[in-house]
Amino acid sequence: MLIVMEYSTDEGAMEVTDKSSEHLTPEMVASLPLPGTTIPQKIRFSPDGKCVLYLLGDTENLALSLWKYDIAMDYHEKIAGPQSGSAWNLDEELRRERTRMIWEGITDYQVAECRGRQVILIPQGDKLFVLKGANSPQELAGVLSAQNPLLLTDGRVVYVKQGELWRTDIDGSSPIQLTHGGAPEVTRGIAEYAAQEELGRTTGFWVSAQGTWLAFEEVDDRHVPEFPLVHWERDLAMVEPHRYPFVGEPNAKTRLGLVSMDGGPIRWLDFGEEEQYIARVIWRNDRELAVMLLSRDNKRLRWVLYDVLKNVYAPLFEERSPLWVNVGDDTRFLDTGEILTSSEASGFRHLWIYDQDTPGGRQITHGEYEVQRLLAVDEPHRLAYVAATKETPLEVHIYRVGLDDGQMTRLSNEPGVHHAVISPDFNLWVDQSGSLQYSPQTRLMTMTGDIEAILHGENRLTPENLGLKAPELVTVAADDGITLYGAVYPAKTDVRPVPAIVNVYGGTHAQMVLNSWNLTIDLQAQLLSQKGYLVFKLDNRGSYHRGKQFEGYVYRRFATVEVQDQVTGVHWLVENRHVDPHRIGIYGWSYGGYMSLMALLKAPDIFRVAVAGAPVTDFRFYDTAYTERYMETPQNNPQGYHEASVLSYVDQLQGDLLIIHGLLDENVHFRNSVRLIQALNQVGKSADLVLLPESRHAVRGFHNVLTVIRRRTEYFLNHL
Repeated sequence: MLIVMEYSTDEGAMEVTDKSSEHLTPEMVASLPLPGTTIPQKIRFSPDGKCVLYLLGDTENLALSLWKYDIAMDYHEKIAGPQSGSAWNLDEELRRERTRMIWEGITDYQVAECRGRQVILIPQGDKLFVLKGANSPQELAGVLSAQNPLLLTDGRVVYVKQGELWRTDIDGSSPIQLTHGGAPEVTRGIAEYAAQEELGRTTGFWVSAQGTWLAFEEVDDRHVPEFPLVHWERDLAMVEPHRYPFVGEPNAKTRLGLVSMDGGPIRWLDFGEEEQYIARVIWRNDRELAVMLLSRDNKRLRWVLYDVLKNVYAPLFEERSPLWVNVGDDTRFLDTGEILTSSEASGFRHLWIYDQDTPGGRQITHGEYEVQRLLAVDEPHRLAYVAATKETPLEVHIYRVGLDDGQMTRLSNEPGVHHAVISPDFNLWVDQSGSLQYSPQTRLMTMTGDIEAILHGENRLTPENLGLKAPELVTVAADDGITLYGAVYPAKTDVRPVPAIVNVYGGTHAQMVLNSWNLTIDLQAQLLSQKGYLVFKLDNRGSYHRGKQFEGYVYRRFATVEVQDQVTGVHWLVENRHVDPHRIGIYGWSYGGYMSLMALLKAPDIFRVAVAGAPVTDFRFYDTAYTERYMETPQNNPQGYHEASVLSYVDQLQGDLLIIHGLLDENVHFRNSVRLIQALNQVGKSADLVLLPESRHAVRGFHNVLTVIRRRTEYFLNHL
């Protein structure tokens, strides 16, 4: 997935909590964490519901610690901090890239009730630590370089090491290898690149309900060509090889295996010869394994149930789309035998339920809005808890939904974007929310709307505290009349007309414009505003959470309606915000970098300057799962690929162009920028270039991020 990412660490960073909008500097913008963004993460109730666990850092760096809030005692306690000597290996570094993880220290944990006591498993770098009761964390012996560890309720820990599956015990028993005989470069228990990057599946194994069976994915990508990344920044250049599935070319070969948790022979499952992705796997109980399979063209999603004891397969339900099917994480197998899930079959993502009486499914929620996430299911009371955009696509609220009547009751009160975690007994919930006007606050709530405790953020920041001004949310009509949402950061100048800079993403599966603190605290936009530019963001057609038709505008034709809508947005600015039509710039990262290029080349009369970060320049250079979902293959859609290629328009370059790219970008390879520069040379055109020798797709490290912020800002100051 293409996504905007610029991250820094504390090295060389500045204290930024008291910055003023009149004195923002690139150093302040590049320093993380940003004001108001140090908030509880990975919030979970303890198994007994007596405590709330969460990760939290301080305001000066990105290192997280594990905290516990005792509900009865109203007491916070740090129970584990970052462990020294825990270093990221390459596999962990790449996993962090796939999950967009910017934080350090303790970035994940698992909690379970094991043998009458609460146990917490904490992965850090290449080590595993176990926290039992009130004791301090202890390193789990014999599991160095473990990947994807999973803590079971019986105290066993399953993990991957050197491409095979192993298990150990929280009490330190000798590790036992569960799978054997894999070929070199063939992995078991690790999700393939396409699943991690494009399908949101980060694990490659699943343990049955009672811990009897272990299902796992085997990945063989030896036939996928290696794409080399060169570490030029080292004293001795090193080549880092990657198997990358380019669009229209072979994917990794995958299959599901089954093995006893005591080890033994592997049983390989057969779901047919059709080329497909293993999208999700769920154990319904200790003997029935449910598998979501997605066709390679992304148009057919089907669930199949495998009975381990009978060795038989049974279809459950499926979803088809003439465009593509978006994969979700909302499927639950209820004790009644029903299957609760979400689907876009109605045109918007809503809750559906399947049972023997309604094999075609019954829609539970209805309307032109999105149920974004299924949070929890209270089966005895036939209730579900969801996050949805029922009132407006600009806010996310929490609702309780009746499974039988579909009645929705809103639980969240404040305006803004809400995230929620529901307690095991459904009596309490954690509500974390922020808005343009307030930094996030984390509250422990009752189901009747009372605040039990403010867990974090009692003294909330406001834009005024920081000398900033929240952007104004606006609406713009597209050429077909549909409403588009935008955000305006006014230029801090009395001069009229003002130059404007568009900050664009523009791709699918992303939404930039929300009533969210993240929009206010975009300090790059605020810095440009301080320098006298109006900054504008617009969610064009093709972006997320507006329904399938809205997203589907881009099917088989990237950079068509998206560019049209950004042009329409500029016209709106000229007519409504005193913008100089001859001084328009644009910038973005990843798909936003691609959009910046296409806007500059396809609308040269509108856009005069572009700064393109890590751009795809031809989607023949991108991966299978993402590109084929929206564009089909180059073989099936050659004209669409030609018209979506930046290289097809290089002779139309009139404005000024700066390209920024990391040489270690394993997602959007630097090859994309090289091919663009080559094409520009061939038509006598030129662009400016900034290289980040040690950066991947996510720009990390204070000095790397500072380089991006500084060069981007200077480029607009010098050319716009």
